Amino acid sequence: MKTFILFVTTINVICLFMHEFDAFYVEEWKMLGFLKSLKSRTQYLVFLYFHVFFCGFFFYYLWSVFHFINFPLWIGINVLGVLHLIIHLIARKWETNVFKSFSSFLFIGGAAVTGMINLIFYSYYL
Repeated sequence: MKTFILFVTTINVICLFMHEFDAFYVEEWKMLGFLKSLKSRTQYLVFLYFHVFFCGFFFYYLWSVFHFINFPLWIGINVLGVLHLIIHLIARKWETNVFKSFSSFLFIGGAAVTGMINLIFYSYYL
């Protein structure tokens, strides 16, 4: 069952990464109100450099799941995947929403579904 958890977690991270690639394509930083006072190029750079940390974090996350050493982080990321979908469903009503394509929701939904699957099988992580 641990192999199943590793597989589902890997799919989860792939969905999150693909969502982030999509975020760059659709210029997600334009949805973030706290960046609006900055020039467009500066908004992009803040978003870009934040993702250096983000990528490093997810490589650590995959490593920790591979070794089954950080249960609270695993639970948190899976819950975050579900909450992330809820946030994007709410954001569909925002004027500044840039995630309107099927592909966007495929990756966001994929992260949520794999997060839910992992949460259902949480006892096998321990």
